[in-house]
Amino acid sequence: MKAMQRIGLLLSLVFLLPALLFSVYEISSLTKDEKMIQEIYTKQLDAILFSINQYSDDILSSWVSKVEVGLEKAPTQESGTALIKDLLAFNESLTYVFVADSINGASDIKIFSVSDSTNRLAPKIVSALASHAKQIQQLEYYKKSGFQKVDTLSLAINDSVKLQSIIFLPYAIDNRVRLTGFVIDPEVFIQDLIGPRLQVVARDQFILSAIKKGQTGPIYVTQETDSTNLNNELFTRSFWLFPDYEIGIRTKGASLRTLVQERTYTNLMLLVSLDIILIIAVALVFRNVQKEVRLAQSKADFVSNVSHEIRTPLALISMFSETLEMGRVKSDDKRQEYYRIISKESQRLTGIVNRILNFSQAEANKKPLSIETLSANKEVKDILTTYDFHLVNKGFSYQLIEESDVRIKADKEAFVESIINLIDNAVKYSIDVKKIEVSITKDNYFGYVTVKDCGVGISAADQKHIFEKFYRVSSGNLAKARGTGLGLSLVKQLMEAQKGKITVESEPGKGSAFTLHFPLALNS
Repeated sequence: MKAMQRIGLLLSLVFLLPALLFSVYEISSLTKDEKMIQEIYTKQLDAILFSINQYSDDILSSWVSKVEVGLEKAPTQESGTALIKDLLAFNESLTYVFVADSINGASDIKIFSVSDSTNRLAPKIVSALASHAKQIQQLEYYKKSGFQKVDTLSLAINDSVKLQSIIFLPYAIDNRVRLTGFVIDPEVFIQDLIGPRLQVVARDQFILSAIKKGQTGPIYVTQETDSTNLNNELFTRSFWLFPDYEIGIRTKGASLRTLVQERTYTNLMLLVSLDIILIIAVALVFRNVQKEVRLAQSKADFVSNVSHEIRTPLALISMFSETLEMGRVKSDDKRQEYYRIISKESQRLTGIVNRILNFSQAEANKKPLSIETLSANKEVKDILTTYDFHLVNKGFSYQLIEESDVRIKADKEAFVESIINLIDNAVKYSIDVKKIEVSITKDNYFGYVTVKDCGVGISAADQKHIFEKFYRVSSGNLAKARGTGLGLSLVKQLMEAQKGKITVESEPGKGSAFTLHFPLALNS
């Protein structure tokens, strides 16, 4: 397994795998958390609804106490009657109070009301009591056992008006059990008496509603302006006193279901975001490690290449100088040839050393640049004139294509060094077709110098790295040519220092075209 594959696997095992396993576990736990949160809310809401029902029961108990006091004074006495009528007068929801004899079938019945319009109600109460004889017997049983229990009856005044009757047994006298009851308007009771209590309980956290079964709209709600859909978000519990009515509760502004879903979505997004960030971080670490490993390998290759590049001219210089020193060369022509070889290899060695020094200076930003206005046409012509013998000797033909007077802002030495590097590369990597084309063009902002060859070309994958220091193509025809891997990196640094850049267009087998972009002089 390659080193980078091992590093990638290690990073995945150490960082990504635990994070992904944790994410899977947390995501599987979200459903459980959602159910738990909903259960907690339900219990809390049940407690609130229980307190409301208890409050209703307390109101009824206070009424029962007042009626018992009134009945103890005998309903026929003026003080007892006044006490019951005061209770009716101060409670709009309490429409009637009746007292009946349960032994004789409730035929003896007295009804109290504020308006005294009780004629039509008496037969209905008598009928309702007769039809619920078993309930009354149960109440009698509890009363004799020492418990005070209440029960409910429904009274239909007409098709549109239905009241609720609450019956209880306040006392027994002369072996007769007095059956007493309240006739209540449930909606008025809820609106006038329960409503303020709902407001206190709800505060700014919940919305409480009173609903009649079978109807869509509430008869009372603590906040009418809330936009939450009543049907979609409502926990309901029945009123103890009024079985046909329910108390509903929902969260303010958003449904409980929505809140739970939002929490689940938020947690899920946090987990996914964390995983994405971790994956990106691992990818960046892997990329940096890969870059460092490649740089280390490139440095090792650089040392090997430079050693080879230096060893060859040194060996030739040493061999021919030793031959000349020992006087083994008798012919003057042969001696001149050896001198040329020694001079040539010395220049080659000097070029390698200078290239390394220039790169080192550019890398450390210590290479001084003097930006001035240059004629790209003139400078390129001078370079080609100087290199004419070298190119012809190598079997190359070249062509210059130019626009008139392209004036640029550049450092002369850096300009010459960049062009020479590109020409040297064109010579080095052109095997079959030995032709070089240099073109000089411009637009409104930049002057361009392009060196194009018909050599082996560069693959798209290698084009991403050829400007990196020490990088050399490791496969194909490009790998066969020796070099330090510093030339293009040096050109890139020099161009950036001159506020320009270098670009490449190339296809394997079709040659390469390197273009230098120089800022155009203002007067061009």
